[in-house]
Amino acid sequence: MNHDLNKEESIGYISVGCGGTKHIDQDVTVELEPDEEALAKYNKLNFDIDESKFAHLLDPTRYEIPVMSTVLKADSKDNYATIPVHVRPEGLSPDSIYLIPLRIKSVSAYEVNPEKSTVLYRVLLKNDYAFQLPITSYLTRGINEFFDIEKGKDVRQAFTVTRYVLPLTKNSIRCFVGVNSYSPSDLTKAQIEKYAMCITINEDATVTITPVGTAQIEMLGEAGESNFYTTLEQNNRKRQVFNLSYRYRLLKDGKDGSNGDADYDVWHTIEETMTR
Repeated sequence: MNHDLNKEESIGYISVGCGGTKHIDQDVTVELEPDEEALAKYNKLNFDIDESKFAHLLDPTRYEIPVMSTVLKADSKDNYATIPVHVRPEGLSPDSIYLIPLRIKSVSAYEVNPEKSTVLYRVLLKNDYAFQLPITSYLTRGINEFFDIEKGKDVRQAFTVTRYVLPLTKNSIRCFVGVNSYSPSDLTKAQIEKYAMCITINEDATVTITPVGTAQIEMLGEAGESNFYTTLEQNNRKRQVFNLSYRYRLLKDGKDGSNGDADYDVWHTIEETMTR
């Protein structure tokens, strides 16, 4: 579930259900317990020995399950019941997989299907501008101006790109600079380090753009006129829009920035509109 970064504590739910051709004829109490073995099996199955991709056990200080049991009611038309999970999402990273592994400890009646007795509750993130899953995309149109070294002249290009956006805090998001994009399923730490920028939405709807990694970024234009967030009504739907004006340059492959300008590619000046 996507937990809201706007809230100090966000509540999600674990569903516990029963199946079969007949409805239960008595109330059934189902009790859960932690199951860290399930997390180990998940990592082994999905990532083998690549520990860099392993899912993480959510720190117990970040969540609480007040009641570890629920009751399936015989007089209810539903075949399931829920257990609330209280999560404190601030500070979690959209680049990590956080799981709360649980299993059925006991039931007051009937049998437990051993193949369906565990659950890996995944904690995802959201704010007012983006969801972690399914990942939010903004249609981005803009102008890219730069000096083409090979041709020896200035270039001005229009571009359209699908910009994938992830929530960082209650009022900030992360995406890539300029015409750079990525496949959400193949995003790497190296790509984030090279291309990512953070957009912070201020209380007055202006935005602040900062680099996440090694990219150098400078905002352009007047505050509130060139870099701002707004919403538009179109066809009875609300459109979220970012208007951005900035320039950036990227660290050359194999360089660390210690040689100053020589370690960076040319500046790209960007005027763009991101629309969700």
